[in-house]
Amino acid sequence: MPESPLLLDLSNVFVQRGDRIALNGISLKIAPREHVAILGPNGSGKSTLIKTITRECYPLLRPETSFRILGKDSWNIFELRPHMGVVSNDLMATCTRDITGRELVLSGFFGSIGIWPHHHVTEEMERKAAEVMKWLDAGHLRNRWLDELSSGEARRLLIARALIHNPGTLLLDEPTTSLDLAALHEVRGYLRQLAQSGIGLLLVTHHLDDIIPEIERVVLLRQGQVFADGPRHEVLQPGPLSELFGVGVNVYEKDGYYHAW
Repeated sequence: MPESPLLLDLSNVFVQRGDRIALNGISLKIAPREHVAILGPNGSGKSTLIKTITRECYPLLRPETSFRILGKDSWNIFELRPHMGVVSNDLMATCTRDITGRELVLSGFFGSIGIWPHHHVTEEMERKAAEVMKWLDAGHLRNRWLDELSSGEARRLLIARALIHNPGTLLLDEPTTSLDLAALHEVRGYLRQLAQSGIGLLLVTHHLDDIIPEIERVVLLRQGQVFADGPRHEVLQPGPLSELFGVGVNVYEKDGYYHAW
């Protein structure tokens, strides 16, 4: 049997944003349904990596550069959605309009935020939206306006929106930003359920606490390059983290979670 193509296969990728090289020859391979955390300080290239995966940024054309998703150099975005769902801070920033929770989740079928007059919502779409909202205990948010929701409630609906196509992997950009302690606990609990259900997680963050126990591999980014890549118990150590963040770091592990100070 032929091997399944890699979810992400980056080789010597350079991305320029303005006058700055944000990704500086990065090479990275991630398998389908793998649980991986990408950790790095602000300015390390995390956001640019996400935007390159979602095709908001494009690599510089160089003979030695390749960027493949599931073995392909280019994708119709509608065909890619069943393979990868995205929960990003950019999406979170758009959740202030006068649309309901139901409309936000359904909009995942159309690649929009909210339902527009030209969208045709089918009974099957309604059924699927209700199913994922129920699974995330978000059914009671169905008719709530987004601008009335807490950050944790809105984040839960964005996860439901990303699950609407049954993707094999979720790409999560700083999933706990702006959440209070109760919402942090709630969102991390749902991420653990997703990982345990067989959905791959690609978690991009600068917080060690976001790395749930189900994530087996950690990639450290620094200055647009892979600084370290390996099993989390080897990578999440004082030495690599101190060098990555440029300060002395102590690390404490409890119940599969890592904490740094």
